Amino acid sequence: MISASKKVEVICCDGGSIENHPDYPGFNQESKILPHGSVFKEGALALPCDILYERDVPVKLRDGITIYIDLYRPPGMDTTKVPVIVNGGPFGKLGGFNRARFNEMPYRMGVPQCTVSSLEKFEGLDPAYWCLHGYAIAHPDDRGSWMSEGDAHLDFTLHGQDGYDLVEWLAAQSWCNGKVSYAGNSWLSQIQWSIGAEQPPHLACLAPWEGWCDLYNDDAVRGGIPAPEFQQNLLTYSSPSNGKAENISAMAAKYQLWNEYWENRKATLDRITVPLYIVSSWTNLLHTRGTLKGYLGVASEEKWLRVHNSHEWPDLYYPQNVEDLRKFYDYYLKGIKNDWIYTPKVRMCVLNPGDSDVINRPEGEFPLAREVSKKMFLGSNDFSLQMNEVVPNAASTRFDARTGKAEFFYTCPDEMELTGFFSLKLWVEAVDTDDLDLFVKVSKLDSDGKLLETMCIDAGYLQPNPDAVRQKVLDEHRAGNKAYDLFFSEGSTGRLRVSHRDLDEARSTPSQPVYTHRKEDKLQPGEIVPALIEMWPHGMLWGRGQKLMLTVAGYNTRPEHTPNLTPPTYNKGTAVIHTGGKYDSHLLVPFIPPV
Repeated sequence: MISASKKVEVICCDGGSIENHPDYPGFNQESKILPHGSVFKEGALALPCDILYERDVPVKLRDGITIYIDLYRPPGMDTTKVPVIVNGGPFGKLGGFNRARFNEMPYRMGVPQCTVSSLEKFEGLDPAYWCLHGYAIAHPDDRGSWMSEGDAHLDFTLHGQDGYDLVEWLAAQSWCNGKVSYAGNSWLSQIQWSIGAEQPPHLACLAPWEGWCDLYNDDAVRGGIPAPEFQQNLLTYSSPSNGKAENISAMAAKYQLWNEYWENRKATLDRITVPLYIVSSWTNLLHTRGTLKGYLGVASEEKWLRVHNSHEWPDLYYPQNVEDLRKFYDYYLKGIKNDWIYTPKVRMCVLNPGDSDVINRPEGEFPLAREVSKKMFLGSNDFSLQMNEVVPNAASTRFDARTGKAEFFYTCPDEMELTGFFSLKLWVEAVDTDDLDLFVKVSKLDSDGKLLETMCIDAGYLQPNPDAVRQKVLDEHRAGNKAYDLFFSEGSTGRLRVSHRDLDEARSTPSQPVYTHRKEDKLQPGEIVPALIEMWPHGMLWGRGQKLMLTVAGYNTRPEHTPNLTPPTYNKGTAVIHTGGKYDSHLLVPFIPPV
C-alpha cells in the first residue's frame, strides 16, 4: 500500500512560442470603431451595429502582473452605462490556435460561418450580437498566455483571484453599470467556478456552460488512470506563453495520488452564491460530470440547469439558446423585469438514438425525484443482465487485460428510460499482474443487435442539402474516419484503476461513488475484490425489444475527444470478472417510471 505524500512541488515546462505564431496577429494597442456592415472573414455574419473596439488594454493584477484584454462595446455610451460579459480563458483574444483548428474541422462542427461574425473568442460569445443588445464583451488573455505576463497554470485559487481583480477593474470603468458576468464553454466555463468562489462584489451572475470543475476526477486522472495530455496541450500548444507553463503531464506522473496539488485544481463549489444558468449535455466526454457536479455542489439559491441533446459548440450559438441566455443576463445584469424567473429550474433532454429525442422536458430538480435505482446483475454463463434478479450461480469471465473485453446484454420487455447517475460494481481478480485499468460503457442496440448512436452535431444545419450532408457524416463515421467521431455519442462511460477503489464512505452513495485516491491497494494473487466504478450521468430511452449492452474492457472504448492521444494503461496479464452467487456484480441504473 502506497500513501500520498504531503509535499508538493509544481513542475513547470517551457510555455511554448509566440514568436512567428501563425495565429497571433501581434501586439497593437489601439481603439477604433468597427462599422456596421463590416465583414471580417469570408462568409461571416456582417456586423449588425457599430462596435467600439479597444485592443490590448492593460490590466494590472494584485501581484503586479499585467494581463491584456480586448474590449468590444457599443460606442457613444456617454449617458447609458452597460454591463460586461467576460469570455475568459487562454486561447487567444482573437481566436488563437483553437479557432483556427475549429475552422478546419468538418462543417465547422455544426457552427456555420454565416451564424457568427468571427470576432468571437473560441468557445465564447459573439460580440456582434451582444453589443447590438447593449452589452460590452471582454476578451482577456489570461495570466501566462500570449503577451500577458506570468506563467500559465491551472491553479484554481490563482484563477479565482485574477478573475476577482478583472471583475472589479471592469466594474470601475466609467462606461460600465457596475455589473459583470462570465460566459462560454469548456475552459471559459470551468474558470467560472473558481471566480464565483472568490465572490467579487460586482460579479452579478455566472453562466458556466459545459466545463469541468475537478481536474483530477473529471479528466487528467479520471478513475485514477493518468491521461493528462489533452490538458497539457491546451496550456502549451493552444495558448503559448512568454513565461513557463505548468507541466500537468509531469505532475500526473509524479503525483498519481490525491494531494494538495490536485485539491487546488478542484472548485470550492459551496462558496458560489451568485445566480447561475448552467448548461450540460449527456454527449460531452470532457464536461458532463464536472458540469453536473458543479450544479449539485454550488450554494446558489437561484440556479437553472439545461441539459441538451447536441454538442457544446453548436449549442452555444443556436439562436434560441442565445436569446434564452440574453433573457437571463437582461434580468441579472440590466435589471429588466422579464419572465426569466419563471423558467423551469431544470430543462432535460433525453436521448433516443434511432428515434426522436425528448427536448427540454421541464423538471423540478436533478437527479429526478421520481428516479428508482435498479440493479442489473451480470451473469457470466450467458453474458446477460438480469433486472433486479440475483444470478444464483457463481461464474466468471476473463479477457486479455490489454486488448480484451466482455459484453453483457439486457433486452427491454417494454419502453425504458434511464436518466441520472449510473455505477457498476464488479468483483475483480487480476492474473499475472497486481492491478487493472478497467473501462466500461453502456450502449443502446436495436432488436437485431446493431449499435444506435446519437448524432449530436447537426452538420446539415443551414446547409443547402441538409439530409445529404447528414448522410455523408454518417457514412464517414461508419467508414472509420476519426474526424467524425465527435459528431456521435454512445452512452454512459466509466473507468477505474482497481488499486484506487478505496471509497470516501462519508460522501459516497451507491450511484455516486467518491474515491479517496490517497492510497493504492494492489491485488494479491488469487484475491477477488469488489470495485465500485463511477459512471458518468446520462439520459437515454430504450424501446421494447431493444437492447442495453454493458461493455467491460481493458482499453478505452470511447476515446474520440482525443483520437490522436492514447495514454498508456497499466494493464498486463488477464482480467477476471466474477459474477453470480456471492459475487453480486451489477450495473446500477437510474430508472425513471413512466408518468
